[in-house]
Amino acid sequence: MSVHIVLDNPHTFYTNLDWISGRVILSLTSDENVSAITVKLEGESRTLLARPLNPQVAYGPYARRDVRQTIAMENHKILYRVNQVFPSTDPGNSTSLGLAYTLRAGKHEYPFRFKMPFNNGCSDPQSQQIGPGSGFAGFGKALGEFQQMHYRHVKKTLPPSLTGFPGEAEIRYYIKVTVQRPSLFKENRRNAIGLKFMPIEPPRPPPSTNEAFARRPYVFQSMARLPKKKGFFGKAPPPSLSDTPPKGEVDARLPSPPVLTCNEPIPLRLLLRKTAESPEQVYLMAIQVNLIGSTEVRAQEVKRTETSTWVLMSLTGLSIPIGKPEDALRTETLIDSDLWNQIPLPNTVAPSFSTCNLTRAYELEVQVTLAYGVPGDIQVSRST
Repeated sequence: MSVHIVLDNPHTFYTNLDWISGRVILSLTSDENVSAITVKLEGESRTLLARPLNPQVAYGPYARRDVRQTIAMENHKILYRVNQVFPSTDPGNSTSLGLAYTLRAGKHEYPFRFKMPFNNGCSDPQSQQIGPGSGFAGFGKALGEFQQMHYRHVKKTLPPSLTGFPGEAEIRYYIKVTVQRPSLFKENRRNAIGLKFMPIEPPRPPPSTNEAFARRPYVFQSMARLPKKKGFFGKAPPPSLSDTPPKGEVDARLPSPPVLTCNEPIPLRLLLRKTAESPEQVYLMAIQVNLIGSTEVRAQEVKRTETSTWVLMSLTGLSIPIGKPEDALRTETLIDSDLWNQIPLPNTVAPSFSTCNLTRAYELEVQVTLAYGVPGDIQVSRST
């Protein structure tokens, strides 16, 4: 006996409200007795972390060696759908469960169809009902439901597939088939195939002029008392810097709520605001934009945060003048967005999400290097 699953029109990624259809192909070399054939669409969010131990308890004369005391683990059934393809469960079918049916040798095909839901279902007791079971199967069913009851659940959009933290955190989706056999001396036959899931973006609010921003001040030290440099061949040295260096603020702004989309440029605006009078010219020397992803892994009372960084752009040696020394106080100067508006967000960035034991969020870090002085003179730089 062999059983496997064939999908109709398999997708690279499935998303919310997609239909997943296929066939269970059962090949028999001889007549076999079968009780039922069930197909399941499942999703699991699993985390496993080591608990910090007291050294006296961990390595003392009465050290605990029980793995259950040192490991915290959670396994949430965020998706569970069951479809019995044999025997038929139609209302008109009068057959009852638990009977044995003899299938002739040869190839048998049973179609199935599932619709991906929008939200996770681990908090819904009805979605965790596995159906009739007995013996070890019934014990495993009761144990799984007991564990789900003692976890804390949140109802959110189904999270994306996650495989970047092996042995620590993973979110997997798959379709499983089980061929139940009535004999205690013959094990049930199973097979499974994995799916990649990517949730659809929730509806965005209507466009508005609101912006989310981060603001940092910048201040330069006075360079007026530095010795003047001597020129070559008797040339006059460059003019000295004044004793009133520039002072101001840098704003990094994104539309509110801030949403970044893969393969599209970042809707970033950078502004410089003058907050003190100074005869010196300010220059933009360098700019770097980093995307920092934080994944919080939770297992019972233990938490850990894993970080990843993408360098979206890095430009140096610019020397772009910003504003004019004679500008009035509080004057805002917008930095030309042509420096970054042709750079798309990489498609390797996975979407942010929040589920019962995992949360992923992002921060945008903008590093701006400013300078002041005169062309040809040594300029003073500062990163903000």
